[in-house]
Amino acid sequence: MDPNQRIDLLERRVRALTATLILTVAAFSVITLGAQSRPADNLRVREITVVDAQGTERVWIGAPVPDPIENGRRVARKGAVSGVILLDAKGNERSGYVTSDGSGEVFMSLDSERGQEALFLMNPGGGGHLSIYDAAKNQAEIGIVRGRPTVRLEDKGQVIFEQ
Repeated sequence: MDPNQRIDLLERRVRALTATLILTVAAFSVITLGAQSRPADNLRVREITVVDAQGTERVWIGAPVPDPIENGRRVARKGAVSGVILLDAKGNERSGYVTSDGSGEVFMSLDSERGQEALFLMNPGGGGHLSIYDAAKNQAEIGIVRGRPTVRLEDKGQVIFEQ
């Protein structure tokens, strides 16, 4: 084989190897990108905290969730609960949809900046109530207690109607 033929053969081999290398890199890139874009089948965590652009915690999802923050300071929760908690732009707890880890009740609360103002609660064995109240001890409650419908109204802590 003369030198020119040998050079042509080597050039064809280099081109073939280069094309193979490019195709291999492209295939690995497609496989890697495809693997990264597929969602995980299952994510197991104890708590998720969502923060806003300023870094303030705005949502907790947990089992259990942390103790509440009221007026910028953490206070003890009356009992462990698991579920979803919403916090305002100041980081104060303002709402929750949770289950009680102790009693098994499920409830949703709506809170002002001063504290809880509405509660919708269901007992594990049935029955429950909806209560709305304020810091002045005014309260309206409607529910099913021990298998009976009830209505209770309080004005500044004094019962003014109960059926």
